[in-house]
Amino acid sequence: MKVAALDLGTNTFLCLIAEGGPDGITKVHKDLVEVVRLGQDVDKTGRLHVDALARAKKCLTEFKIEIDKHNVDRILAMATSAARDASNGQELFDIGKELGIPIEVIPGEDEARISYQGATGGVIDPTKTNLVVDVGGGSTEFIVGRGEKILFGQSLNMGGVRLTERFVTQQPVPQDEQKNLNDYIYSELKKILPNLSRNPVDQILAVAGTPTSIVAIEVGGFDEQKVDKYFLSKERLQYWVDTFAQTSVEEKKSKFQLGGRADIIYAGASILLNTVNALGMPGMVVSTKGVRYGVALEMLRTGDHS
Repeated sequence: MKVAALDLGTNTFLCLIAEGGPDGITKVHKDLVEVVRLGQDVDKTGRLHVDALARAKKCLTEFKIEIDKHNVDRILAMATSAARDASNGQELFDIGKELGIPIEVIPGEDEARISYQGATGGVIDPTKTNLVVDVGGGSTEFIVGRGEKILFGQSLNMGGVRLTERFVTQQPVPQDEQKNLNDYIYSELKKILPNLSRNPVDQILAVAGTPTSIVAIEVGGFDEQKVDKYFLSKERLQYWVDTFAQTSVEEKKSKFQLGGRADIIYAGASILLNTVNALGMPGMVVSTKGVRYGVALEMLRTGDHS
């Protein structure tokens, strides 16, 4: 069975074209990534911006051209935080309908489960208790599991786009804005710390564009084999948070090739660093997988997404 699994995030749209069966993915044909910034101004207005919808349509049209080349059996797109929060989210669904791409909104709890399945995907030691941290543009998912079993999962209302729009007015980032952003992150993390202390974790597994972009800088460019399973230490994470705080958006683009993620990487990295510090962990293992892999696995294992 061949499937196309799309993750329509608040900042980035991703599409995985893969084939396999009940035992999982056996071959990946294509992994497409595009920074769309669907969440532009959603935190402020509660609506999807007209420009964001135009970018979404352009991206999905390009994805559909690639999908059609591979004659897939099923397509499913999962929309996350921005579409959940927007009063005019229907406009995104209409774009999908027009292009023949079924779009569903993932409830926060399901996003956690699907992220965990995708991030672990049978490659993680089943004897270890893992905390998957999926930093999105609008929300961050925290999922604790051992092997295939999920012990705890929660979506917190903080992400790279949301926190940047709310707290960061200029870059380099002034000290008071750094403090306000970190105070807010810690206030959100406090909601899940009791659950995390009841389920002590052996390792943190970080997915999505923030950790993979940081590791890509560390290893000299994005190479999936080098980035996937890379251990990012607390010290290196602190170094990058400090560096991102002290540089302009243009410097982040020119020095570090961060493209459409340059303006939000400081907030995203701060979420990761605060998480590591709050749990007293030495760092995190970075995974290049995530929601799209979880969506693909669900389709392949069940023949259905429900």
